[in-house]
Amino acid sequence: MPELAIRPLQPADDLGALTAMLNRAYAGLAAAGMNFTAATQDEATTRRRVARGACLVAIDAAGAPVGSVCIAPPYDAAADPWVAEARWLQAPDTAHLHQFGVEPALQRSGLGTRLLAAAEQWAREQGFARIVLDTAAPAAHLRAWYGRSGYAEVGSAQWAGKTYRSVMLRKVLVDPVADPMRAHLLVMARYDGWATRRLMEHVDALDDADCRRDTGLYFRSIHGTLNHLLVAGQLLWWPRYARGESPMVKLDAEAEPDRQRLRARLVEGTANWLPLVGAAPAERLQGAIEYRRTTGEAMRLPWAATLMHVFNHGTHHRGQVTAALTALGRPAPELDLVYMLQREQALS
Repeated sequence: MPELAIRPLQPADDLGALTAMLNRAYAGLAAAGMNFTAATQDEATTRRRVARGACLVAIDAAGAPVGSVCIAPPYDAAADPWVAEARWLQAPDTAHLHQFGVEPALQRSGLGTRLLAAAEQWAREQGFARIVLDTAAPAAHLRAWYGRSGYAEVGSAQWAGKTYRSVMLRKVLVDPVADPMRAHLLVMARYDGWATRRLMEHVDALDDADCRRDTGLYFRSIHGTLNHLLVAGQLLWWPRYARGESPMVKLDAEAEPDRQRLRARLVEGTANWLPLVGAAPAERLQGAIEYRRTTGEAMRLPWAATLMHVFNHGTHHRGQVTAALTALGRPAPELDLVYMLQREQALS
């Protein structure tokens, strides 16, 4: 195989050249009657497809794209109703692979295997436990190749405008039996984000007076408690885990007075834990975290168990906020972990 580099797509890359390569890669399938999008897509379509998630490209010595694969997060059926038939594309723990193509002259050279492995690694490092893709049911050679690569067929879908029915194939990236600690932490990281988003949807409905009203919580108000969640999760524990730093911040500090910015920081902050867990080496999961408490005392604790404390701490204070919502006569969300698991199972 000629010297090839696989890297993320860069702003300076020629999307016209990438589009032409994809058209060539899918020409044989189109000639066999399977009208894959990539066989005829234009540059504008390529630009739209690579913008969702991540796009990896294989570049030859001359700088030309000779292979590509895109990996995207789950779809939301409310925003993308076309995925309603395929629940596997909506599962929160599952990345979606698409626009996978190799220059015809390099097909069967091993480049496709390298691109697929790079896509799977990206998905693992982003905290996804599984990856799913679809291909044409009549493309028996592709279905067989994906099967040899560890993908199992889980269902099918008929996309609008396609001359073929698509087969959905899925691969487990984080095995709960082989890697139970990582699998468990990924569940808790997803729960942390899911519960925070659901809670904030209800807090958004409060007027400012009720949000800042002293309702007898440890940090007095809903606003004060949400600020404490920001301080503990994002200003104290996140730097300890991500950068090995130990900032000194008061636990009752009003780190974000503005409610909209507070909401955004809480939601965005919870999303950071998934890639941290996904990319953590096994020895780190089994090791220790060293940091200094806000009192300056040096600590050394189990890395994984302490991260469980971070997630448990969020659950504790979200529970206080739901109690305050109830006390104010407002509806409170259902935040039980099992409720999230039931919803996820329905999409798996």
